Amino acid sequence: MLSSLVVPLPRQALYWALAAGVLSAGCSPATPPAKTEAIRPALVVPVRDAGANSFQLVGEIRAAQRAELAFAVGGRVQSVLVEPGDTVQRGQVLAQLDEQPLRAQRATAAGEVARAKAQAGELALRAERVRQAHQAGATGAGEWTAVQAELAAAEAALKAAQAQENNAQWSLDQAQLRAPFSGVVGVRHLEAGQTAGPGAPVLNIDGTGRELVLTTPATLPLKVGQAVTLTPAQADLQSAQALPSRVLRVASRQDAGGTVRVTLAAPANAMVGSTWAIHIPTAVGNTASTAAPTGVLVPLRAVVPSAQAGQGHVLRLAQDGKTTERVDVTLGSTQGDWVHVAQGLTRTDRVVLAGATHLPPGTAIQPVTPQGSQP
Repeated sequence: MLSSLVVPLPRQALYWALAAGVLSAGCSPATPPAKTEAIRPALVVPVRDAGANSFQLVGEIRAAQRAELAFAVGGRVQSVLVEPGDTVQRGQVLAQLDEQPLRAQRATAAGEVARAKAQAGELALRAERVRQAHQAGATGAGEWTAVQAELAAAEAALKAAQAQENNAQWSLDQAQLRAPFSGVVGVRHLEAGQTAGPGAPVLNIDGTGRELVLTTPATLPLKVGQAVTLTPAQADLQSAQALPSRVLRVASRQDAGGTVRVTLAAPANAMVGSTWAIHIPTAVGNTASTAAPTGVLVPLRAVVPSAQAGQGHVLRLAQDGKTTERVDVTLGSTQGDWVHVAQGLTRTDRVVLAGATHLPPGTAIQPVTPQGSQP
């Protein structure tokens, strides 16, 4: 029976074998650490009961008396004397053009008037001499007729020159931009050194009175004189005091998308540019039926419409309060910036306000409730 033979390795071969084993062990990939899922903040709003007593739209405050001011003549802006927010009085100089070119035009026009006056004066004297000679029978009718025509032309040229001088003086007067009424500077469009064209806006002035302007669906039957209530859109709707208002004007022409512009009365102390919420009774907004609708309302921004009409989906906050889930919904009529959802949601649900197309279902989020979105 043959015994096993053990052949010893040379010392150098043994060294390289051990080194290869060490390097192989050192280069083996380590187990990657588990990735922690990033939690993204997202705006989340509660749905609204479609059977509530009212729904809201949002409009912007503007001055009832307002003006967009522009120079009537073009030129280089020499100075702008007011800043946005400054209080100005009627007739106050607000901006100034460089008057040098305008003064030169007026001087040229004045020189043309002087020349036309001198020419007309000479012709008037000549016409008088020819008239006397014609009456004495010393000249013919042709000469008298000719001098009368020359005098009429000179007088017409004088009137044209005087009109040019008046126009040049008017242009010089327009080099100063004055406030048409007392108010507050809203927007400043130009700086000193820039060139202003005739009619190019330079300043906006907000005068007295405030009104609220909003865009509403054409199907909303708001009428002039109708009573509504207002609250500041930035305020907590649960603590804000509702203020009475009324419809002042309703545009007779529809804009693109079937909307109309409506103007309402606003508090005199409301800040221009601020936004206010308009609360309208559901009975007014629901034109399809006199009965209150069933289901809920969600913001239009929260809905991702599908190819099939009246269908779409939203991202709902799951019961754990930190992940999203997709919910298919059946859509109905719109009420301002909200849309009626007949099926798919309950009155206690909360939906992601924006970004439903970018957040996959199951995404972990940090819910953030926008101010003023409480039902």
